[in-house]
Amino acid sequence: PAFKIRKIKNHIFFKQHLLDRGLERFDSDPAIAEAWYRLINNQFDSNDLKLLEHEYFESRFESLFKTDYRTAHNATIRSGRSSGLD
Repeated sequence: PAFKIRKIKNHIFFKQHLLDRGLERFDSDPAIAEAWYRLINNQFDSNDLKLLEHEYFESRFESLFKTDYRTAHNATIRSGRSSGLD
C-alpha cells in the first residue's frame, strides 16, 4: 500500500535517527539508491522487496518503542527480516 511506501521512503531518506554518532539522517548508500531506482521503475527483484520489508519493520519498531537505530535494526534482523543487501 502507498502509506507503507511513504513511511519507508521517509524512514530511509528523510527522517533523523538516533545513530551511534548522534541524531542524524542515514548516510547515502548506493545499494539502497539502486534498489529504490529499480522499485520506482518496476524493475525490482526479490531482494528489493526484502529491503522494503526490512525498512518497514525497522521504522515501526523504532517508532513504537522509541529506540535508537541500532536497537531497531538488530530487532529487525532477529525477526528474520534481512535487508536483502548482504
